[in-house]
Amino acid sequence: MNIKSIVQNSDPFTGLSNILELLHKEGPLKVKTLELLSYYKKFHPSIFLEFEERIVIALGLFYKVKEPKDMYSFLLSGIGEQHKKDYGAYLTPVQASIRHAIENHQIISISAPTSAGKSYSIRDFIYEKDGDAVIIVPSRALIAEYVNTMKRKFNGDKSVMISSFIDNIFTSRKLRRIFILTPERARDLFSSNLNLNLQVFFFDEAQMSEEKERGIVFDVLVRRVKKHFPLAKLIFAHPFVNNPEAQIKKHNFPVEKGYSKSYPYGSVGKIFLFKHSNKKDYYFSPFIKKGHLQSNSIEFPGKFEDFAFNGKHTVLVYVSKSSINNGSFLNDYKQHISKFSEIKNKKGIKIIDTIAHLLGANENGHNSKLVSLLKKGVVIHHGSIPLEVRFLIEDFIRDGYAKVCFATSTLAQGVNMPFDILWLENNRILGENIQDKSLAFKNLIGRAGRSSDENKFDYGYVFTKNPKLLMDRINEDYILNNKSVIETPLEELNEDSKELVESIITERFDEDKQIPITTVERLSHMDIQKAAKFILDIIYREGRSIKENISGEMNKEYREYIYKSLHKIYETSINRNLYEGENSVFKTAISIFLLMIQGKSFREIVGMRYNYISKKSEKQKGMAEFSQEAEMLPKSTLKKAYSLFQNISAKKVNYDTVVFDTYDYLDKVISFSLADVFIATFKIYQEITNDDRAIKIINLLKFGTNETNQMLLIRYGFPPENVTEIAKYIESITEKNILFKTEIKEAPTHIKYLVEWYQ
Repeated sequence: MNIKSIVQNSDPFTGLSNILELLHKEGPLKVKTLELLSYYKKFHPSIFLEFEERIVIALGLFYKVKEPKDMYSFLLSGIGEQHKKDYGAYLTPVQASIRHAIENHQIISISAPTSAGKSYSIRDFIYEKDGDAVIIVPSRALIAEYVNTMKRKFNGDKSVMISSFIDNIFTSRKLRRIFILTPERARDLFSSNLNLNLQVFFFDEAQMSEEKERGIVFDVLVRRVKKHFPLAKLIFAHPFVNNPEAQIKKHNFPVEKGYSKSYPYGSVGKIFLFKHSNKKDYYFSPFIKKGHLQSNSIEFPGKFEDFAFNGKHTVLVYVSKSSINNGSFLNDYKQHISKFSEIKNKKGIKIIDTIAHLLGANENGHNSKLVSLLKKGVVIHHGSIPLEVRFLIEDFIRDGYAKVCFATSTLAQGVNMPFDILWLENNRILGENIQDKSLAFKNLIGRAGRSSDENKFDYGYVFTKNPKLLMDRINEDYILNNKSVIETPLEELNEDSKELVESIITERFDEDKQIPITTVERLSHMDIQKAAKFILDIIYREGRSIKENISGEMNKEYREYIYKSLHKIYETSINRNLYEGENSVFKTAISIFLLMIQGKSFREIVGMRYNYISKKSEKQKGMAEFSQEAEMLPKSTLKKAYSLFQNISAKKVNYDTVVFDTYDYLDKVISFSLADVFIATFKIYQEITNDDRAIKIINLLKFGTNETNQMLLIRYGFPPENVTEIAKYIESITEKNILFKTEIKEAPTHIKYLVEWYQ
């Protein structure tokens, strides 16, 4: 059956009867079945309505049917009632199967489409159990989503602390702790003094194990969890993976303790459209041979663009990061956005104002396109937006204020923000191979169509300008490797990964310092210890503040000494010289780090960088000042330096791009690439010399401050951007407890919201 036969069908009743019978026997085994249902609902709505409740029940969406209207729905709803009795919720068959597997096995590896609700089932399991839990996700964007989701799930329960970094704080409360981490942040789990009761590890989007570089970090983490927490339950979840059992095989888990299954079932339909070279738009199916040809398609009446951007639908427009940076992403959509009315809702305006404040936007000539677009209900979303701002943007979307969202592939990584329409401005998906691109593509397409709680079948639209490529991507299988990347022959690995992998294989990895023992040996050399002492002598000299010791023109030479010493330490740690491009990244990162430890806020650092790059103080501006774009280090392919703004006049420098790049420096370069090496160096120095100044600089590297109250507030989970403001309302704070002054009642709304759980 194809879409033409559905649209032109004179007997849709029989067609729907056949699909219902197929669903009853097999369930929604094929994505194509959901597509056919979408077309029946679109083109034969009155007949579809007669079948709709039975279709919803046959799909296993029991939570949608509160009061069955016919005998078929009533009988099948009994399955949902049993799930409700067993698990406390009307789970779909997929969710119930996953839940049963988790209850009865120690190692679980499953795969299901984006809309199948696998994460929902697993989160419910974590919610209902005792003991501490760890959720591992691939990106900071997913950390934001999970923190919000779990906080809503526990609904202010003050016996459960949800945190995005490892610590054992607030000990006056008997707390159950749930950590939501990236693989890199999870390294601190293995510290011996945490006194945690870790019972569950949930690895979401576990296909990151296939990535060449981050896959090593991921698989190293799994091996360490297996070694340190042998009784813990480990759950691996993937989308669209054919062989999830590979996670059990590659880490040599006992077969009798494992369960694996690939669930092809979905619940939300998709209707696909494309723009033909004749400028007309067509419905098409990517699931039939040559479905993209005009002869197999149905012409859309009018322009789909006018339908999509009429302000009545939510639209996710997939664009490239470079188009966001240079502003070209808006070119084809200005006429639609100009018709949108501005947000009038007080809560929506409050979110926009808070974002503007956090970014230092629209102040001192710092014009932010991100903020001005929000006022029209237009959102920009990608991985370089500061985490707290991303929280607010995602709340803005979920609360229904967003009409259009311009997003990069960050949303393909599992962020649960569905839209009515996915508009593929381009089909270029980043990935190491065709499989990776295909999986990311399927994840992205999963954002089309919002699953409601209403008793109806839901579907969304996907629009593309390249239907052939979409078909190739959507029909590509994804197969996990049965062998871990750790077991790749060393000569085949990236030169910067070899030492780490070899240290894991040979069990010569220092658990305390989080680096290979061979690296520890190099960092213990006398020259490196002298460099460490030199840095401490400058930063903490004469009992003065850090700002007094390193800020201003008079201390320029001292800052240069610090840079050279840190540079020597880092090159020693990676056992090679940095290339020109890496050097340029390193230099910028250290300059930002030195501003940060002087007490400069994120918005102040952004403002200083923007003023420098845009030559704000100069009358004759000319071209933008050189500023190296942030990249994770080490990166042996980064041989040459290149500017964030190439061939752009200073007056056209985009403020938002400087915001995003500065956040990437803080997040990807300083926190992710450099901090561990420097912390390890000063740990070694402290062990050798007993110089307690090393402990101070370790805290400085971790928290960006040596001020005790501010460090404790960050450890309690407050965003670093807010600690100065929150500190004014602190009565007392220790690792054991936190008390607020009565004046907290008069604090700004966003501060009261942040501290509510702690009171």
